[in-house]
Amino acid sequence: MLQTRYEMLQTRYDQLSSNYSQIQSNVSDISVKNSQFRSRYETLSVNHSQLQDEVKQLETRMKEMQCPDGWKRPGCSCYFKSEKENYWFGSRDDCEQSGAHLVVINNEEEQKFVTELSKDGEYWIGLRYGRRQGEYKWQWVDGSPLTETFWASGLPHDYGNFTAVTCCDQQGKWTQRRNDYPKKWICEKEIL
Repeated sequence: MLQTRYEMLQTRYDQLSSNYSQIQSNVSDISVKNSQFRSRYETLSVNHSQLQDEVKQLETRMKEMQCPDGWKRPGCSCYFKSEKENYWFGSRDDCEQSGAHLVVINNEEEQKFVTELSKDGEYWIGLRYGRRQGEYKWQWVDGSPLTETFWASGLPHDYGNFTAVTCCDQQGKWTQRRNDYPKKWICEKEIL
């Protein structure tokens, strides 16, 4: 009887010992997983902080990319259509005081936009006939080359140094005028 009791206790001890070993193994596994989770949490926390910084930077850039009141924005530029009239040089100066320049039309899409913007009359744009490197030629106010043109039929004429361009006639084409004749104007400000 004592033998049987001993065997029962021994069996019980072995089971408890086995259970203890299993629990220790589980605790060790949980400790490793806890350490992994802690490491992941720290990584995610750093990533979250970096993302918050990026969001703040993007918000700042978005605010910088907004057009001022009264300006319109299609694409990467803001455009301002004047309500008053001035000579070409005065119009150019007004745009420059706003941190802009008279509109420079680089492609057909921009031409269509400026045509729509100027549907109530002709507006000065940033193209004029002037002397550059000893010769007279058409030049944009920002110094970019004149690559694509939208002249009205029969234009341009050589009127000398006092000629600038307006947009747009009834057909949405460029016309040329003496730059000492007052007109409204369109400014352009790149935002990117």
